Amino acid sequence: MRAFRILLGATLLIATAALVCTAQSGASITGPSIGFISDSEGRTIRPLLGVLGASIPGDPLTLPEGIVHGRISPRQDYALATSTTSGQPVVVRLNTPEVSIVSLAGRPSDSEWVAISPTGAAAALYGKESGRLQFIAGLPGAPEVVSEFDPAQLGGNLQSVAISDDAKLALVSVGEQIRTLWILDGKGTSSPISATQPSQMTFIANRHDALIADDATHEVFLLQNLDQNPVRQPGIVLRESEHAISALAASTDGQTIFLAQEGSTEITLADLQTGVTTVVSCPCTPTLFAPMQGTSVFRLNSFSTGPLTLLDASSFPGQPPRTLIIPLAAVDVLGGKGQAQ
Repeated sequence: MRAFRILLGATLLIATAALVCTAQSGASITGPSIGFISDSEGRTIRPLLGVLGASIPGDPLTLPEGIVHGRISPRQDYALATSTTSGQPVVVRLNTPEVSIVSLAGRPSDSEWVAISPTGAAAALYGKESGRLQFIAGLPGAPEVVSEFDPAQLGGNLQSVAISDDAKLALVSVGEQIRTLWILDGKGTSSPISATQPSQMTFIANRHDALIADDATHEVFLLQNLDQNPVRQPGIVLRESEHAISALAASTDGQTIFLAQEGSTEITLADLQTGVTTVVSCPCTPTLFAPMQGTSVFRLNSFSTGPLTLLDASSFPGQPPRTLIIPLAAVDVLGGKGQAQ
């Protein structure tokens, strides 16, 4: 049995190594891939080649020009970044035979992408010097600015943003020691949301419903119908109440919540209908839920915090979720040196 496992592991390693070789000759990606990752500064983008359970990072893609602040869409079809040549925001198309970059001319040159919607159809762009918060719709093929705001009018420094897939609504957190949470609509109307210490927030795909984490009460609650009369549903209180919430996500159908807490090696999955929770142990300390290819497949950490770890909840609740590890050695030996996030 042990010999069989060694042989199987070697076979998978050879197969995935072959996939890496196909991607090293240029910017195009061939063979199966579970998505992309970027380095800590968003300057490089590399594919995760292979399939779940047998994947390794390939070499960084050959891009037409340098980028920084790169962030990858939840659907893994493009990345948003800033060109190091022009200083302008750009869209890096990843779903074409050859990787291409399209400039978003006319946007503030000091802009950084602060939020991408659950399906990647919309994004929020903020310029620290200009003080402009722009909502972009039509991504990735036909991006356009549909709304623009001055967050300073909300009474504090911008901390975080979540945006809906149609770019008609956004949740904006402002302030530092004391934070306040606001709903913004496309007409510039703002309304406060009752939350003592909001930390994480995300819209549910293709809906005007959002999940909000409140570290003061150690709960996550669902806020429905943000475009009408918002209705707050009963929250899910976390058992490790001493830990702040570090990451929050929802399944595509909005039925399952994924939670991680600072300093914890556990992931909590909660059913929004029943309130039943499932706890999964992770060989890492989860700091994010970055969607990968597939349904309810997330990257949980960056290489800077240890071996890359994935959560596969694609068969949940029928099958229990599983965590998968991509060792650092796979990057050093087969995927090239460097840290990714």
